Amino acid sequence: MKTLDFWDRVGALLKAHGMTQKRLAELIGTSQNTLERWKRYNRIPSTQVVYFIAINLGVSSNFLLGGEEKDIAHRRKKELEARRSIKKIEDLLLKALEEARKIKPLQ
Repeated sequence: MKTLDFWDRVGALLKAHGMTQKRLAELIGTSQNTLERWKRYNRIPSTQVVYFIAINLGVSSNFLLGGEEKDIAHRRKKELEARRSIKKIEDLLLKALEEARKIKPLQ
């Protein structure tokens, strides 16, 4: 993996969000100079910093590091759909248990 890919993705996401490097630096708790230095020397920051950058740009760390992953909003939507499906199944199971309790045993 080329480390340049990381900064290309960060730059494109900053542009897409209308966010400056200075604002991103504030959000992740570092200085704009530090961000510029990482970019200039083509360095990828620590895992924790990559995570914070990803969260603030609405993507996963995997995406920033070159992976092919959809944005966080898409993943959250899928997770919510899955939770709703699980809730429906749980409700049906509870209803089935209630009905089963009503059945009198054979004598």
